[in-house]
Amino acid sequence: MVEVLTVAVVMGTLVRIALPNFHDLMLRARAAEVVGNFETVRIAVLNYYLDHREWPADAYTGQIPAGLHEYLPDGYPFDQAGYRLDWENWVLPDGLPMHPETGVLLGLSIVTTDRELGQAVIDFFGSAMANYTLGTKYTFVVERM
Repeated sequence: MVEVLTVAVVMGTLVRIALPNFHDLMLRARAAEVVGNFETVRIAVLNYYLDHREWPADAYTGQIPAGLHEYLPDGYPFDQAGYRLDWENWVLPDGLPMHPETGVLLGLSIVTTDRELGQAVIDFFGSAMANYTLGTKYTFVVERM
């Protein structure tokens, strides 16, 4: 009986150690998936721009902008499991406060109620891409002109 209890205590300790690490690993893997999807959309948008000499129009959250379908893989959804993508195309007549010459701001948002996932995506990009968070929306600036 003592041996069984000893094994149970050792197994419980191992589970306590492994479970948080497993959660962090799964969270980082999910963030990498989001970043991969982000890159797929970014490349599609750049190809769209090369063909049309204009950026795709703004679209509702979870909806692919008009004309972008042909640049994305077949059946590619903007409405993913646990998050939705949102293409942002803002025209700024007065520019940005610190950059009045900026007339257009392009971005891609990830909308999710999972704050850990949103923060993990921000951490994944690091300082390589400007971003801001508003509620459940994590927006990353793709281009400013």
